[in-house]
Amino acid sequence: MLNFEGKVVIVTGAGRGLGRAYSLALASRGATVVAVDLGCDIQGQGQDSVYVDDVVDLIGDMGYQAVGHCLDARDRQQLDWLVADTVARFGRIDGLICNAGTLLAQNGIGSSSEQYRIQMESVHYSTLEAVQAVWPQMKAQQFGRILVTGSISAMYGDERLTGYTCANLANIGLALSLSRTSQEDGIHINMICPSCYSRLTRQVSLPEGADEMTPDLIVPAVLWLMSSKAPNGEMVVAGGGHYSLGALLETDGIFLPLSQQRPERFIQEWSRLKLMPKVRHYEHFKERLGMIIRWLIKQRA
Repeated sequence: MLNFEGKVVIVTGAGRGLGRAYSLALASRGATVVAVDLGCDIQGQGQDSVYVDDVVDLIGDMGYQAVGHCLDARDRQQLDWLVADTVARFGRIDGLICNAGTLLAQNGIGSSSEQYRIQMESVHYSTLEAVQAVWPQMKAQQFGRILVTGSISAMYGDERLTGYTCANLANIGLALSLSRTSQEDGIHINMICPSCYSRLTRQVSLPEGADEMTPDLIVPAVLWLMSSKAPNGEMVVAGGGHYSLGALLETDGIFLPLSQQRPERFIQEWSRLKLMPKVRHYEHFKERLGMIIRWLIKQRA
């Protein structure tokens, strides 16, 4: 049985929806939860401590320990204060769940970058700032578990959520890149791509029965990814009780002889490329480039 006794975990966006579910679940297994939530509206405006206070009160009623902070996860100065306060109180930070963010429904590309900027700041930069803030402490203690939020929209695209998709893809890229060397510092960083019915997702049309996709049906994967035995650099797709591992995949591809590097020749191979299954995964960009370079050197020999 997973046990988080003695562990201190910061959860951003902890006041409602997924963050609330994560916080309560961690606390129920012994973690000291540092709940962070601005209590803003869907546009990322305003501030209200009632949501984070409610989570802290519930955890206290359960007989466990939690501290709540109504602050802006986009603000590095506030996050630096949060880290210092948490270490002063508890002596360490074992985990960080980056769940803060908003979702704005959009219609295609749009005519301005404003909604893109709002979502990039609330979804991606809040994640980046939080990770940077906790990293020195986790490195110093040679232990840390970080969970970054992506989305299935980022994996497959969604014409109604272009800004949200871009911001979540940035999170995935951040986690994949950091995971390459994070284990050297005892830090494991993973990704969760959740599907959940919430006040945010209600903005867009969803299939009938989507309200059955509750936050508790994502929690099991989150607890595993925050545990001491968690993997590193994995992307878990979760929703409605279904779990899978996600990855960026390619087809096996084709090599065109150097003497035939023309668009007309590529067009001739297009149908064959389209028929190939996307099953090839590379553990590192160096593996991907190495395969090409070896072929190229052989061709030029």
